Amino acid sequence: MTPQAFRQLMRLHPAAVNIIATGQAPHRTGMTVSAFMSLGVEPPTVVCAINRNAFTYTHMTDNQVFSVNTLAVEHIELAKLFAGQVPLFGDERFDAQQWGGFDSGSPCLHGAVMSLECRLIRQVQESTHCLMVGEVISGRYKDAALPLLYRDGQWVTTSDDLLMVPLER
Repeated sequence: MTPQAFRQLMRLHPAAVNIIATGQAPHRTGMTVSAFMSLGVEPPTVVCAINRNAFTYTHMTDNQVFSVNTLAVEHIELAKLFAGQVPLFGDERFDAQQWGGFDSGSPCLHGAVMSLECRLIRQVQESTHCLMVGEVISGRYKDAALPLLYRDGQWVTTSDDLLMVPLER
């Protein structure tokens, strides 16, 4: 399969939009990612894929702590900002009205669907990216927030009108 064909197929995979962030003011940095998932529950672990050429990658490895902030639908402009579509960099992206911090110092987005404070426990190098495995130290959530999703170059979300089918056990 060609890289172009693979890229086109993966564009059809709907994914939650997250900001991975690290550092303390005035040295905070972050980036928009969709490659994030839970890994295990004992201990609670997550994994995100970060391009090794990304500015945030080096800071995550240096800081050894990071946060995962799953964006709500009202955070589209933040998604664009942290994706580099707005000419602001590093700590300039962290508006004091929108961001707080976890005990570790990692940035925490107010109003996020969920925010996780993570300690970097492992890195797995693969191709152009690194899988950053984090042990979850703490977390916060906003129950009523609608998650921001990305699919085929479009911002989408879930709906209260979704068909709710009970799981059979």
